[in-house]
Amino acid sequence: MRHCMALLWIVTMAIVGAERLLLAEDFRIETKVYVGSSKTPMSENITLFRAGYVYDYLTSGTPRVAVLDQRGGRFIILDPVRKIKAEIKTEEIRAQMEERRQQAKRSLNPALKFAADPDFDVEFTEAGELILASQHMTYSLRTMTAHSDGAAQQYREFSDWYARFNTIANPGSLPQFPRLVVNKELADRSLVPTEVILNTRTDTARSEHHVSWLLLEMDQQRIAQTASQLASFKDVDFQELLTPPPANLGKR
Repeated sequence: MRHCMALLWIVTMAIVGAERLLLAEDFRIETKVYVGSSKTPMSENITLFRAGYVYDYLTSGTPRVAVLDQRGGRFIILDPVRKIKAEIKTEEIRAQMEERRQQAKRSLNPALKFAADPDFDVEFTEAGELILASQHMTYSLRTMTAHSDGAAQQYREFSDWYARFNTIANPGSLPQFPRLVVNKELADRSLVPTEVILNTRTDTARSEHHVSWLLLEMDQQRIAQTASQLASFKDVDFQELLTPPPANLGKR
C-alpha cells in the first residue's frame, strides 16, 4: 500500500511539473540600465522566457549568458569568449543570501540594516505607477498589465532569482531583499515593469524594460545556439568563471 501511495505521489508530481511547463508562456524583455544622469546604458540585456526556462543575455561589454533552470534548481552561467560554463544551485544561492541577511542585520550601516529587512510605504496610482518609499531608498515604477497571471509570476520568479544571483556574484553590493519586495508587489497586481527608478541617498539608477509577448525568430536561434554551447563548453568552478579573463584573451 505504501509503495502504491509513493508511486501515486511521484506520478502526481510529474503531472504537475508537466502542466506547469505547458502553461509557461514564451515572451521576451529587452532591458537597458542607466546610472546617475548618464545617457549611455551601463548594461543591456535580452531576457527570453521559453518553455519554463529563462535565458538572460548580457549584450553590452563582456558577453555572458545566464540560464535559469528553476525545475532543476540551478543557474548555469556561460562565458562565450572563454567557452566555459559553471553551475550554481538555487538552494546554495538562497543559503548565501540568508547569511548576507544576518550579516546586514548586525551592521551599523542604517541602509544595510534596512536592506536586510525592508519596509516600504506602497502606493499604486490609477496611471499604473507603483511607488515603494522609505527614508533609505525609493522605487518608482511604470508598469503594464502582464499577458496573464502566469506570465507575471514567471517574471517574478526569474527577477527574484536573478536579484539573489547578482548579490552572490557581486559581493560588495547591497542585499537584494528590497527588490524582492518590489517583485511581490508587481506579481500581486499581475504587472511587469516598463521602467524602474531607484533613488538612494547617494545615487540614482534607472532601467527601461521593453516587453513583447512573442519570441522572434532570432530569439529561437539564440536559444538553439545556447543549447549547443551548454553541450560543448567546458565545466569550471563558479568562482573561476566570475574571474575576469585577461585583457588580450581572444585577440589574434
